[in-house]
Amino acid sequence: MIACCSLLVLSSRAALFITNNTACDVYIVLQAHDQNHGTCLMQSNRFLVAAFGSQAFNNVTSLNTSPGWQNGPAVTTGSGWDSALFGGVSIGGNLGPNCGGSTSITVPNGCGTTTVQADWYTIGGNTFIDFY
Repeated sequence: MIACCSLLVLSSRAALFITNNTACDVYIVLQAHDQNHGTCLMQSNRFLVAAFGSQAFNNVTSLNTSPGWQNGPAVTTGSGWDSALFGGVSIGGNLGPNCGGSTSITVPNGCGTTTVQADWYTIGGNTFIDFY
């Protein structure tokens, strides 16, 4: 069911919910686009999602202040979530020309010596990333 839903909306313009169900902190970079920047060309500054914690963003423009975007440009209108980078691997719902990745990844030693799984899916226009 989740895989089916993730195919319906490739890049979401609504909220993003990130859940870290691992025993270690994960650091990620989000990728997005707006009307001035193509798919996956906007990259956030690297930020922490604490062990057994979560982060939520109302929309892509909510990252304009924190954690901010690399090289300083702000996202404007027509924005959408594209992917996330974790442990040198890309995970995302928008597998366009600048994104790569998959909707489900495995990162060996992503949590010390423990493998970390991550899934990206979309339900009702909202995007979810789960680390476990």
